Amino acid sequence: MNLQIESSIPEMPDWQTWMRNGNQYFKAACPEGKGSRFSADLQYNLLSMSLEGYVMAISGYHNCLPYNHTFTDLMSALERIIPLDPDLKSRILRHESIQDICSIENYHRSHPTEDALADLRSAVADIGELAREICT
Repeated sequence: MNLQIESSIPEMPDWQTWMRNGNQYFKAACPEGKGSRFSADLQYNLLSMSLEGYVMAISGYHNCLPYNHTFTDLMSALERIIPLDPDLKSRILRHESIQDICSIENYHRSHPTEDALADLRSAVADIGELAREICT
């Protein structure tokens, strides 16, 4: 007897989709030539989703996915694939606690400062550049 079980788990996007997502979230958070129309909180979330998109593109390209989607897990996934600049990793991780929303026990949200957003924006841009170099 041959049973065919239909899976309800959706197929994971390919690395190109993750890259496109990363680029689009970054562009939404940081429109060229003008200030963002979004609040600091929304800009932080868009930058976080952009970071996730870029790391997932690199990870998917190398078939080595992160264990979770916290900043720490995303940086750990990159380190399994490429030598990651310690300063860049540190710049990303220092902003993880602004919205620690992936933890059930330690859920925490605060508002990012303009300086924090500028630093995170620059660091995510660097990760995006890495993704473009690695995946294309």
